[in-house]
Amino acid sequence: MTQQVKITFDEFGWTALEERAAEERLGLEDLVALALTYYESELSSERAAIEVPRFRRQPSAGETRALAISVDPASMRHLTDEAERRGVSLERLCEHACMLLLADLDSGQVAERVIERARSAADQSRFER
Repeated sequence: MTQQVKITFDEFGWTALEERAAEERLGLEDLVALALTYYESELSSERAAIEVPRFRRQPSAGETRALAISVDPASMRHLTDEAERRGVSLERLCEHACMLLLADLDSGQVAERVIERARSAADQSRFER
């Protein structure tokens, strides 16, 4: 499912996203879709970092871009429901998901979580035999 999402970042935010997209050899829209998928995968973790800040941002702060984001329909429904549950717009949740992904990539937490999940899945499959 492709959905048009308008997100806003300041120059630093857009530069960070564009640089990471280039490093990962992804288009900006693909990186944002990855961020949404990553955020969705983190929802069950109960990390404080998944909480979307509720502080009010100045509407004129930053540049708003409309991006065509491709995420599977079930995930998009889940993310939309999650945004409603948290009392924020899907756009705001998307912005937060991008910053969460960038922070976790920079800190190495994404790699650690992938390894943890792989180990957990391997342990689970041992018990199922």
